[in-house]
Amino acid sequence: MNGKHSAYRAWDVLVLAVVLAMFGTVSAAREPAELAANNVVWTTPSRDPAGSMPIGNGEVGLNVWVESDGDLLFTISRTDAWSECNRLLKLGRVRVQLSPNPFVAGQPFRQELTLREGQIVVQAGDARLTVFVDALAPVVYVTGQSQTPRSITATFESWRTEKRVLKGDELKSSWTMLNAPDEIEVWESADVVTNSPANAVLAYHRNAYSVVPLTIQHQGLASLGNAVRDPLVHRTFGSRLAGTGLVANGASSLRSNKPLKTFDLTIATHTAQRDSLAEWERELPTPVPVADALRRTEAWWSDFWDRSWINVTGDAEQGGIAADVSRGYALQRWITACGGRGAYPIKFNGSIFTVEPKFSGGPAFNADWREWGDCYWWQNTRIPYFAMIARGDFDQLDPLFRLHRNVLPLCEGRARLYYQAEGVYFPETMTIFGTYSNQNYGWNREGHKPNEVLSPWWQYAWQQGLELTALMLDYYEHTQNEKFLHEELIPMANSVLRYYDSRFSRDDRGKLVISPTQAVETYWIDVVNDTPSVAGLTNVCERLTRLPASAEDHAFWRKMQAATPDVPVRGGRIQPAERFNPKRTNVENPELYALWPFRVFGVGRPELPIAIETFRNRPEKASIGWQYDGQCAAIAGLADESQRILVGKVGNSNQAFRFPAMWGPNYDWLPDQDHGGNIMLTLQSMVLQTDGDKIFLLPAWPKAWNVSFKLHAPRQTVVEGVFRDGKLQRLTVTPTERRADIVTDAPVDAPVLP
Repeated sequence: MNGKHSAYRAWDVLVLAVVLAMFGTVSAAREPAELAANNVVWTTPSRDPAGSMPIGNGEVGLNVWVESDGDLLFTISRTDAWSECNRLLKLGRVRVQLSPNPFVAGQPFRQELTLREGQIVVQAGDARLTVFVDALAPVVYVTGQSQTPRSITATFESWRTEKRVLKGDELKSSWTMLNAPDEIEVWESADVVTNSPANAVLAYHRNAYSVVPLTIQHQGLASLGNAVRDPLVHRTFGSRLAGTGLVANGASSLRSNKPLKTFDLTIATHTAQRDSLAEWERELPTPVPVADALRRTEAWWSDFWDRSWINVTGDAEQGGIAADVSRGYALQRWITACGGRGAYPIKFNGSIFTVEPKFSGGPAFNADWREWGDCYWWQNTRIPYFAMIARGDFDQLDPLFRLHRNVLPLCEGRARLYYQAEGVYFPETMTIFGTYSNQNYGWNREGHKPNEVLSPWWQYAWQQGLELTALMLDYYEHTQNEKFLHEELIPMANSVLRYYDSRFSRDDRGKLVISPTQAVETYWIDVVNDTPSVAGLTNVCERLTRLPASAEDHAFWRKMQAATPDVPVRGGRIQPAERFNPKRTNVENPELYALWPFRVFGVGRPELPIAIETFRNRPEKASIGWQYDGQCAAIAGLADESQRILVGKVGNSNQAFRFPAMWGPNYDWLPDQDHGGNIMLTLQSMVLQTDGDKIFLLPAWPKAWNVSFKLHAPRQTVVEGVFRDGKLQRLTVTPTERRADIVTDAPVDAPVLP
């Protein structure tokens, strides 16, 4: 709205509806060159892993680079390669050597990430190498063609060659076991690398023990029995490297018998919990022919990019900045998709694309290290997932839902044990098996009851389940998936609400008195009815009552809606809580939860000025990492502020890294998936917001930028359009009956055929 602070007018809706009725709907077709413009191209080799390109299929990820006068290398990651102490490890590294070497100084060189095809293509001299991960199987392919016959050597490299005891700062990558007492040895076993069969290299890590039993016992949860799942015991992950025409060259290497003009390598990967190694090895996938894998990979990525897009352009003054925004958006979507379809959710602190930390100014540890460790900190984990909804990337949400589904029995059991409460709450720093990290729970338990969590940062924070429920509501409202509604959303929502219902007392008006509690990390002391919880209950209960569900469910939701306190507002601004000690302990603004993620206030909602005044007077003003000021500005309808924050965000790629979307480290680690997720949320919120059936188009869009877009809205709706030269020039709404729900105050030109 270009800085105007007005609610949308019924007249705007009427004008747009009349124009659409007169001219119909016209596709805002995207030119293929728009995505190709975001491809990453390098014309020189790289020095080290800081010069790597990320690629993956959602489950398996690679960091690919070519060393000057050297070799093609890539590290291999999986989303489920969890070690004995719950660290997310690499599988290892592959080195491909060609002789004669085409990667020598003075030879033409080009390395390109081709987004639409899902490949990295390296051309050096007369040699061409293509690297990709099969979109439908956990298999890596490297193909090579050369006019000059070349000898090929492919070597699997592992740095975990012996038992390793983790101590000090290295344990930061296992937050669960950080600062463990000296008598608890935290260690990981060595990998095994061998020929199996003779012309393949088999490499694997098999967990020799698990920290789960110790953690369960330490946190007083042993009585929960079958509710406890141990995802680490016997977990085995690894790969099989093979190649057409290649034979064994020692235990860890393959070579060609003679120089070749073409070659194919495959690295089949697998993770599973099996009683025997033989079982795991039998399950390693058999690669399909490279032509078939390439064909289906190109088809998957092409379909993926056609789901949605936002392409921003500008005038002579704004053109370069706008292009940076488009590229940052596209590359973050690439990174998210490359690591977002595996067995476990995206790690906020690097996803599966971390490299040795010394290359970004970190400590001198190997590539298995990351700052802030193994846990899924909800404050961070949520951000990439909320951004998936408007893009239509619904297939990437299941890992997050699955994790919480799997730990639900333990988390419900803990609520009963610790607080004699029904229902569920999820800890902020949650392990993949549902416990607190031992570091945050507290190692020294002398004089403490099992329900005393010793980290004040998240001791009494409860809103995580409400945010998960809001995200699940987003998913259902967009997809209309009835199976998901009845089997996942309603059971989870009811369990989350039962915790509030059974844990906290009521006042004399029948309203909840949420205490003890805290307003996220910022206010710990004397907090009652924190705004994240109150805004979450307000948002979730309102939306639940609109669902097709049983009379019993509706009665419970209305009861909880009636018991929800009002969002605290004083002096025309939302407050962090109804009551709180004003001493601040962190840089988050809990009052903004009423804008995002819960959208109690904002464009199209009553009392928009309250949202604007709250945003403008927020104590902390920041736009890096997990800070969500950008989408809050857009939700308040502030185009200029949204634009300013967004431009700052896309300039945040780490200068030590060559790939232009390695955000951070900011508060956490890199590539920072919170920062990238907030880039996407801010830009999407500037283009499109929804509230119930209403679709707000361009609610915070700056006049100096043009945009073409395709985004998703509730009720399986797709909105596609072009805004150019200050006017909405083309628009398609599918299905057509949803056109009447479009709300905008953007000037509208008659739709023009492309």
